[in-house]
Amino acid sequence: MEVIETTSPKEDAGKALGVLLEENKVKPILLILSGGSAFTILDFVPTTVLGSHITVTVLDERYSIDPAVNNFAQLEQTSFYKTCIEQGVNYISTKVLEGETMEALRDRFDLALHTWKEQNRDGVVIATMGIGADGHTAGIFPGEYGVDFNDDAWVVGYSVPKEVNEYTDRVTVTKTFLKNVVDFAIGYLDRDKKPEVAARLMLNDLSGDLPMNTLHTLKAAKLFTGIPY
Repeated sequence: MEVIETTSPKEDAGKALGVLLEENKVKPILLILSGGSAFTILDFVPTTVLGSHITVTVLDERYSIDPAVNNFAQLEQTSFYKTCIEQGVNYISTKVLEGETMEALRDRFDLALHTWKEQNRDGVVIATMGIGADGHTAGIFPGEYGVDFNDDAWVVGYSVPKEVNEYTDRVTVTKTFLKNVVDFAIGYLDRDKKPEVAARLMLNDLSGDLPMNTLHTLKAAKLFTGIPY
C-alpha cells in the first residue's frame, strides 16, 4: 500500500480515482464505493470519466429501510450519483426491498457481484475504502461475530453489538473479496479525526488483526490522508 500524505486528501483521492477510471475506460468497470466520509472524495472525480461501461455499487450496507441510514440510499442523494445516472452508468442497488431479510439482501448482493464478474471476465474492479476510528473498513469490524471474513464467501451478513456501532445489522464484502477481486483501491482517512488509527497505519503496525490492515494485502492500494502537525 502506498500512503500519500497531503494537505488536500479528499481532493487528491478523488482525482486519483478519476485517473484510474480514465486509464481503464476501455474495459468494463465495477466501481464499489465505501460510505460515510469516503463519499466526500466523489466530489472531485471528473464527470468526463463516467459512462455506461461502469457499474457502481457500495462496499457495505447498513441493513435498514431508512434512507438516512442505508448506504446506497445515501449514495443516491449525492451529486456524483446523479451525474452517473445522466452519463448512463449502471448500478447494483443494495437498498432493502419490502419484506427482505438481511440474509436475502446478502444473497442478492453476492449473486450480483458474482454475475458481474462472470459477465465481465476482463473487467476491472475499483474500490474506495474509508477507515473508522476503531480500525474498521467496509462493514468489517474488529472482533468475533460468528462470521469468517476470510472464507470463500464474497458477502456476509451479520450483527454487531450497539456499543460497537450504532448501525448493528450489516451486509458487507469480505476480506476475501477485497484481496482477490478488487484490482485497485483508493483509501481515505481523515487524519484529524482519527490520529491514532493514522499513526498505526503509518508505522505499518499490523498487530491486533484490525480490519484496516487488509489494505496492506490488496493488489494495488493508495491511501490518502492529511499531513501530521
